[in-house]
Amino acid sequence: MSNKKKDKEGLWQRISRRYDVVATRRGFHDIEYHLSVSRLGVAFCSLVAVVLVVAITTAVLFYTPMKRYMPGYVSPEQRELMLEASLRVDSLYETVQRHQLYVMNLQDIFRGEIKIDSVSTIDSITVLRSTDLMGRTERESEFVRQYEENEKYNLTSLPLRKSDMEGLHFATPLRGMLSETFNPTKMHFGVDLVPTGTNQNVGAVLDGTVVMCGYTPNDGYVVMLQHVGNLVTIYKHLSANFRNEGDKVKAGEPIGTLNKPTDKQRSQTYLHFELWHKGTALDPTQYISF
Repeated sequence: MSNKKKDKEGLWQRISRRYDVVATRRGFHDIEYHLSVSRLGVAFCSLVAVVLVVAITTAVLFYTPMKRYMPGYVSPEQRELMLEASLRVDSLYETVQRHQLYVMNLQDIFRGEIKIDSVSTIDSITVLRSTDLMGRTERESEFVRQYEENEKYNLTSLPLRKSDMEGLHFATPLRGMLSETFNPTKMHFGVDLVPTGTNQNVGAVLDGTVVMCGYTPNDGYVVMLQHVGNLVTIYKHLSANFRNEGDKVKAGEPIGTLNKPTDKQRSQTYLHFELWHKGTALDPTQYISF
């Protein structure tokens, strides 16, 4: 009879049926603890517990310093160092390539394969024997093709074109005077500008996108912009930053301001401005009138 009654019960009756959980001490019949539960209640409590654990774990990982230990997280300072190192490595690679070609050309001249009088520049030697210098097997050519296809959107792997700098009109980032010029031999890859007044805004020299912004004790607020034609501009020693990563800016629009020194070592406020083209630092005074 009881089995027939259970068969007639629906799903809701089965999961909502309550059970008594009784706890007693061994050897005694007195009830120490009594709990009335159902299958539905146990499932609901378990679901709430799982949601709370997930919510607390997510909050701890994304809104506390613990996020620095998450795989793949890169702080703005690390991103700046990585990008700067990548640009320098790319520039160093091009310099090494030119030195290798120069040495190979000298070897050909000493062996008598190329007459000295027929050569006017180092580049002309490269043209004469470019097939020998850059000869590749089919396997190497396929590897290069696949690498260029995968890296065609990488900042440091974009092809260098002479037309990249043509037709561009640069705005002045700051009204001021040059205090230090471009000198790559002393690792000074930009120019320093001292403002003529106080609380001056620093503007973008071209239309572009903010790819990095952060703060360091030595450089103050730093903003890096990506422009058309494989151009990158860097603005250092800002007193305040107006932009976020991913923001679109127009030429002349303010990205930060200068109002006071960012460290105790400097006696006056100044802007350090850098102009890079495909991993090569350019002299800004050749393109911008300060």
